[in-house]
Amino acid sequence: MQTTNLSNVWGTRTGSSPLSSPDRLRHPSRTQEQTLFLHRFEVLLTKRHQHAARLQPEDWRMRLLDKALYSTYRDCLDLSVGDDAREILRRERDAAPS
Repeated sequence: MQTTNLSNVWGTRTGSSPLSSPDRLRHPSRTQEQTLFLHRFEVLLTKRHQHAARLQPEDWRMRLLDKALYSTYRDCLDLSVGDDAREILRRERDAAPS
């Protein structure tokens, strides 16, 4: 098994990002659990986008991110916020450079 220092691979958190808090995803009709999973989905999408340029799709870290994204998306569907998750996915896809 290959071992690496993940803190070097993923980098350290610096500054504040728009994804630093799930508060911006809060909606009066959403539960805390729904907000949590939507935030998690958004953070995972951002991480995938950030690391796609330097990691190969076959890399175990990208596969791990993809599996986490899929699992979190399924959780969003189970929590009845699938439309919101698809909107986050659409926004991330539109914001990605071509």
